[in-house]
Order: sequence, then C-alpha cells, then structure tokens
Amino acid sequence: MGESTGNEVVLRFRDGNLTRCSLTREFTPLDFAVEAETPDGESMRVNISELKALFFLKDPRRREAELQLGAAVVEPPGGAPARVEFFDGEVIHGVVQEYRMENSGFFLYPTSPESNNEMVFVVARAINTLSLEG
Repeated sequence: MGESTGNEVVLRFRDGNLTRCSLTREFTPLDFAVEAETPDGESMRVNISELKALFFLKDPRRREAELQLGAAVVEPPGGAPARVEFFDGEVIHGVVQEYRMENSGFFLYPTSPESNNEMVFVVARAINTLSLEG
C-alpha cells in the first residue's frame, strides 16, 4: 500500500483548481512531483508544493456497489482514525497507516461508502491540523 500508478486521480491545487488525469509513473510519499496525463493526452509534471492533495478515484462500479450496500466493498487498511483540516477549512476523515516527517505527505483512506475516493494523498504543507482519533 501507499504506492500507485495508472490510477485516475484528481489533482487539487492550493489555489482551488482541479485537474482530472491518470498517473503515468508510480507515486509514493517520497516523491516531490506527480507525473500524469490529461484525458486529451497532454503530459504534465506537477510539483507537490503546488498541490493540496491527490484524490485517487474509486472504480465507478465499486462506488455504485458501495452506495447500494451502504457499506464499503473493500475494507480500508488498518491504521489510526484521523481528521484532517486543510489550510482552506476543508475537513476529511479516514484512516492513516503511517506518516513520516521526511515524506511530502501521507495517504488517508476514506471510510465513508459515499466517498468517491479510494485514497487521498494529503500534502503535509496543506494541513492546518491533523487529529488522530484512535
């Protein structure tokens, strides 16, 4: 866990803009940039410092199944329940497996079946507060 490639993601920039794209290179918390491709085939390389978070999207069929069941089809990994508040006031909840200070951020696994996200890479510099709830 904690690595991803070929996934459809939404890049949330610090200025509020969004870009939906697919990763073209494996991404880990040690990376300082994201390499991706837009739906029209444009390659892009974005520095982590420009981002608030990367939202890794669920497969639409999985999300639909979870909405119908009212529960997650796949259990999130074990870890500490957490609440993240970003610098802009947005709050997200999920499970954090690990967070190391030398990393540019960490993966948060949403626990709500309504979430469109399989996991979220939270950029450390975009956090106002991180509260572990477990």
